[in-house]
Amino acid sequence: MTPAARIAAVIEIMQNMPEGQMAGQGLRAGMQRRRYAGSGDRAAISTLFWQVQRARARIGWHLEEIAAETSPRHQVIAALVLIEKQHEELQNLFTDAVSHAPPALNDNEQAMAATLAKRTLDDENMPVDVALEWPEFLLEDTRAGIGRVLNDSQNVEAELAALLDEAPTDLRINPIKLDDRRLLRDRLAGRGIKCYATSLSPWGVRLAKRTRTDELQEWKKGQFDIQDEGSQIAALLCDARPGMQVADVCAGAGGKSLVMAARMQNKGRVLAIDNSAERLERSGERLRRAGIHNVERKVVDDKWGTRKWRAKFDRVVIDAPCSGSGTWRRQVDARWRLTPEILSRYHATQQGLLEKARAMVLPGGRIIYITCSLLASECEAQITAFLADAPELEIADIGDIWEDTIGRLNGGACPQTASLNASGMLRLLPRRDNTDGFFVAIIQARLR
Repeated sequence: MTPAARIAAVIEIMQNMPEGQMAGQGLRAGMQRRRYAGSGDRAAISTLFWQVQRARARIGWHLEEIAAETSPRHQVIAALVLIEKQHEELQNLFTDAVSHAPPALNDNEQAMAATLAKRTLDDENMPVDVALEWPEFLLEDTRAGIGRVLNDSQNVEAELAALLDEAPTDLRINPIKLDDRRLLRDRLAGRGIKCYATSLSPWGVRLAKRTRTDELQEWKKGQFDIQDEGSQIAALLCDARPGMQVADVCAGAGGKSLVMAARMQNKGRVLAIDNSAERLERSGERLRRAGIHNVERKVVDDKWGTRKWRAKFDRVVIDAPCSGSGTWRRQVDARWRLTPEILSRYHATQQGLLEKARAMVLPGGRIIYITCSLLASECEAQITAFLADAPELEIADIGDIWEDTIGRLNGGACPQTASLNASGMLRLLPRRDNTDGFFVAIIQARLR
């Protein structure tokens, strides 16, 4: 494909995306219609597509400022001018003289491109929500969340700006089959894949650049899996031990179940609960590959109860459904699908799950509440409200738990004290910690 044909492909993919479809799904569907495209063409199409998605609000602001229509074609033209600085090449990229190229620019589009060429993508006159590609209705909630562990508003904005970058790819070794991440690093290096040890997780390896790994023999043998470093940390802090009874609520595809089962050395039981049979089936494939056999999977409906599980578990882990705002560098368009109504439903679900965990945990056990959210309303506010009416529960010291879990594995030190807010809850942040945005609160059930 010519460069012009690649641009035409991006415009066509965006034009054909149904209302509300996730950008990644739209891109995959577009690529399936172009199975003839080579790897270089696919990479170029993906790069331009995601450039537009990551700058959606800023591009829209520029187009609105110059009274231009915000169409897929105009968004792509704006990206080529503002990001790629290709104003001078546009006449060769939008032309009727090249096969499969997008149609030539009309007079209005030429004037639009010339005006955009005098601008920069990041403009000091932009509202802060536009500059940060952040929904305006979430700004105060976000500041209330991550502002508690940062010094000033500029640091908060720097953290949100970090979510505009592409996320790294992290791998996690499976200690049942590979006891040292240096072995994985060396084996990948032998295959020409550059990587290095993660700074916080003792089981993590970070790829220098995005590389497909599911065709490697090490992956097929279950020696490693893909998991963000922040998620690895959250799972290790659950402190699952051999012989324990552990409930993994909202287990999904099983990433945290894998970590906890490995820490338990396949002794005891992990009950993985989810309302999606499809997600649990995917977790089954991962468990089999990893050689894990102490995880029991249970599909439940949305109104599942706790009667048969009352006071049965040493650990109740809630990977709570949430906005996912801490992962928006991976799902860059998810921020534009979140509404106040959807967020309110998440709040209700989170409250319900905490109450279920309260019933399920043994005296002396722990509830571990985890979100990949940067919002106070899904994190600190939920825990504060929950504990206000739960005298048998108290916040545990994450610093001590870190030393007993990650520290004992010769992992990185617990992030500096600023990472813990006044109530002892932990936040991992994309810029400061170079992870997805994660929140962890560990709640201790008092012995009665």
